[in-house]
Amino acid sequence: MSSSERDAGTAGAPLIDGRHVRAVARLARIRLDEDEMQLLERDLARILGYFEELQAVDTSDVEPMVHATGGPTPMRADEVAPGLGVVAAVANGPAVQDGAFVVPKVIGGA
Repeated sequence: MSSSERDAGTAGAPLIDGRHVRAVARLARIRLDEDEMQLLERDLARILGYFEELQAVDTSDVEPMVHATGGPTPMRADEVAPGLGVVAAVANGPAVQDGAFVVPKVIGGA
């Protein structure tokens, strides 16, 4: 598959457009200028194009993997360690009140 085919997606329709990039940026709470939006749109379209290429690979004879290395999972002792304090835990929240995140009410109406 050529890069132009990969960028275009299937049937000539783009895999991702500015609307998708804006939605992802909003969810990630990042601001993007127009140049960054176009760059990210192009990069994400390429990434999705590579996934389409992977979907075309015949894996019918490949046994499913449980772990990448195939070996046992190493165990460690379960030890008590100090956790984050309330201030540190909520420091990056968009809205905090009395040491808790403020979120819209979703149960029981307004």
